[in-house]
Order: sequence, then C-alpha cells, then structure tokens
Amino acid sequence: MKKMLICSFMILVMVALAACGDNEASSNSSDKPSAPDKFLTIGSGPMGSGWYPITTTMTELYSTEFNNLNATQLEGGSTANLKSLKVGDIQMGLNYTTDFNAALQGGEGFEEPIENIAAFGSLYPVYQTIATSADNDDINSIKDILDKHIFLGPKGGGGPVGFWNMMEEYGIDEKSIVDAGGQISYGNYSDGASMLKDNNVDVFLGGGAPYVPALQEMEITQPIKILPIDQNELESIEEKGYGITAGALPGGTYKGIEEDVPTYVMETMITVRKDLDEEYVYNLTKIFWENLETFEKQVPDRAKDFSLDTVLNGIDPETLHPGAKRYYEEVGVLDNQ
Repeated sequence: MKKMLICSFMILVMVALAACGDNEASSNSSDKPSAPDKFLTIGSGPMGSGWYPITTTMTELYSTEFNNLNATQLEGGSTANLKSLKVGDIQMGLNYTTDFNAALQGGEGFEEPIENIAAFGSLYPVYQTIATSADNDDINSIKDILDKHIFLGPKGGGGPVGFWNMMEEYGIDEKSIVDAGGQISYGNYSDGASMLKDNNVDVFLGGGAPYVPALQEMEITQPIKILPIDQNELESIEEKGYGITAGALPGGTYKGIEEDVPTYVMETMITVRKDLDEEYVYNLTKIFWENLETFEKQVPDRAKDFSLDTVLNGIDPETLHPGAKRYYEEVGVLDNQ
C-alpha cells in the first residue's frame, strides 16, 4: 500500500512538472511573433557563393524566432531572385541594388517593370573590380579597354548590368566595343580568372567584398592591376538612380596594390514581396537587425559591414516595404513623418 502511495505521488509530481513545462513552452511560444504563413522561402545565390551562408543563417534565425514558421532557401541569383519574387516562388531574396532599381523600371535584364517588390534594406558593399594582368602595358585606364576582350562574369547576373551602366558614363557600350574589334565573354569567376591568367581575355570584371577569391588565387602566380574609375564619372553615376555608389577598393586587397583604387560599388540588399503583411515584415526586419551577433559568428567577413548606418545605401526610401520602414523609423534611421 505504501509503495502504491509513493508511486501515485511520483506520477502526480511528474504530471505537474510536465504541465509546468508545457505552460512554460506555451508561454515562450506566445512571446514569439507569428507569421501569416507557415512557410518562408528566401532566394539565395548558388551553393558556394557568398550569399548562401547568409541566407542559411537567415532561415535558421527566422525558424527559431518566429512561432511555427519553417524558413527555407532557394538557390538563385540577383535578377533570378527578383523574377522569383514576382511570381511568388520566394517571399524575400538577396539581390543587387542595381537590379532592384532596374526591375522597378523594366530596365536592363527585365522585359517589363516588376511592381510587387519592395526594399527591405542594404547589407554590404560589393566592390566592382575591373582588372588586367600587371604586365599588360596596353591597358592602364577604362578608355584602354574599348578594343579588348572583356570578361563580365555570369551572364544575366548583376555584374554586367552595373558594368554597362558605369560604361555609359564613358560613352562605351557593347556595340562600340565590338565595332572597335573588342569582344565580350561570360562565365563563372574561376574560369574568367584562368582566362585572364592565360591571356585568353584582357580584362576581368568581378564583384567582391572587397576581394574576388578567384583573383586572389590568380595573383599567387600572376600579379594583377586594377583599373580606376574617374571621380567625375563616379559622381555622375551616383545621381542617375541606378543604385550605384562611389567607393574605393581598399589598398592591400591585392598584392602590390597598396593605395585605395576608386571604383563603383553595388550594394547587396534584401528585397521582399510588396504584398507581404506589414506586421510580418516589421518583425522580419526587427529580428534581422537585432540579431547581428548571429550573423557575425556565421558570416563574419560580410556581417562586419551589416549596419543600420548604411541600410539605405543605393535605396530610395520610397521603395521600402511599410513594415521595414516602420522599424527604421523606430530606430531613428528614418524620420517619422
């Protein structure tokens, strides 16, 4: 009888503890914001790209910090992610500010304007590097590339769009290059660096934060030089609304180049569907920026540049999603009108 009483007492204690645990879990769960849908798909870059670990961290963060939300990522690219947002395959994604602005206007890379997109915020600068071999005495400035074989990175990516916008300031376009005897090639950065090293192309374009890994690998055996962008052209393009800003590739990024090199910068940004619920996007924004330590641990090389001080770089505040705008007003990034 005594044993039965002890067993009964222990069962009651276990039930009580379980109930407390359930109540605590329920309480913790209720403290988290809810999402209007159970699934969130984030457009990333290809596996192995700099974007992929960023979106991996985002999916883990949002799945943890929201109540009953399953966040996943989808491999893509800048223009591809914007087009996926349009059709609803993803709800948020990474892209370049240049492509975002082109998408709004139906510019290069887009057959017509994409209306159902809104800015979430800029993350970090991507320095555009126009390089040639250090021993190429024929190429020392942008004007020298007109009749040369130029490698522009992945076709349909953000790099070529920004390049042609920048070249417009010099009066250079694809037709003028071909007419002068030049040539354009596309491909991945590793192939492009190999082609430059073997003298199969004369000029290499790549974006990095700040370095391009393929160029760092190349310069071990073949030094490079970076072509500077003239200040007048940089100031002019900033006024065009392309989402391109003036910057400088930091000295020391590549061997033998100790001084900063003026160049144009395209920001990596996050874009969301415009029809997402305002409260939902507010919470997405808040969770992202209030968990910077998580990104600094997972993607330190890029997260070191994540800052609310630069969250609107290359972005017109009028294009912000109302939920993101509300958060930025709260923290003083935007004046509350």
